[in-house]
Amino acid sequence: MANPSKILSRITNPLTLLLIATALAAGVAALAYIYLQKREASIKDELAARSQRKETPMVRVVVPKTDAKVNTIFNTNNFVARPVEADLVYPDSILADDFPSMEGMKLARPVLRGRPVRLTDLQQPDVADVATVVPPGSRAMTIDIDNLNSIAQTLRPNHHVDIFLISRAPKPQRLNGAPTDDKALEQATLFMQDMVVLATGKEFQDVAHTPEDQANKMVRPGEVEGASEKNFDSITLLVKPAEAAKLMVGQRMGSFRVVLRGKQDHTPLALRPLRAGDLMPAAERGRDGSIEFIVGGSRGNMVTQLTVPPSQQALMAAAQQALSPLPAMPGAPAPSAAPTDPAAASPANLPIPALRASAKGSP
Repeated sequence: MANPSKILSRITNPLTLLLIATALAAGVAALAYIYLQKREASIKDELAARSQRKETPMVRVVVPKTDAKVNTIFNTNNFVARPVEADLVYPDSILADDFPSMEGMKLARPVLRGRPVRLTDLQQPDVADVATVVPPGSRAMTIDIDNLNSIAQTLRPNHHVDIFLISRAPKPQRLNGAPTDDKALEQATLFMQDMVVLATGKEFQDVAHTPEDQANKMVRPGEVEGASEKNFDSITLLVKPAEAAKLMVGQRMGSFRVVLRGKQDHTPLALRPLRAGDLMPAAERGRDGSIEFIVGGSRGNMVTQLTVPPSQQALMAAAQQALSPLPAMPGAPAPSAAPTDPAAASPANLPIPALRASAKGSP
């Protein structure tokens, strides 16, 4: 039988301990290797299954071949199609399928090589022939405006506006011949409403065929850096023939003031003309405080009489009451009859208002 002390001494031998530690380490390494191999295979299978279930969609967008400058023409010589992952594309990026409908447009800002072109990078299309953008049955008519009348140069094609006519009302005929203040006759009339702006200055837009959301994202030619015409002093309206005739007559009657409508506001309005006299205080409108009698004929016949104001009626009633004979005192002698004087009984000496058609005894 082996001695336990000898067995213990052999186990505690450094060489034996090293062999045992090496064997344990080799076993742990083998287990770790087997686990990692299985985990790697599981991840590969999972990725393969995921890629088979859902592939990333690709779209073809338009990009410039080289760095494109402002006013570069949008054509196949300068631009090509490039596949890009769908989740990396902006909503307003120009797709290759939309390229034919936009060919010939110009860039409004520089675009780097290989970058997708967006609608905001393009200028609104130029109109070479104005007659091509006028719908059948309509006409294009231009009216003059100024900086104030153009909403500070913010009017744009395809805006809707109301047109007010600033004119002078006819002078009223007054019986007393009192003068009329010309400023009180100035009036503003809702002349036409919900009119479509076809052009501002020389900048036209095909309002009938250009989608509004697309046109709003594009840059106006007047806003491009270096543009020759950024300001305008006229607008062109899309009108019917009868409306064109109405505008022509209105231009001779006075001046127009343009009022911008909201994009979704197409409600018809009903407004009466507003005169300057309606805005003046009553004291400034002009009043006639005199009383005029128009008398004709040799017998003093009354032809007409103006209405007496209430204040004047009160004053004349008080005057007549003061001129009435006083009641006789008890025991006083009766008054003698007044001498008959034709001049005193004439209509000119009677109290106002003289309502008699003629005075008896007058020649």
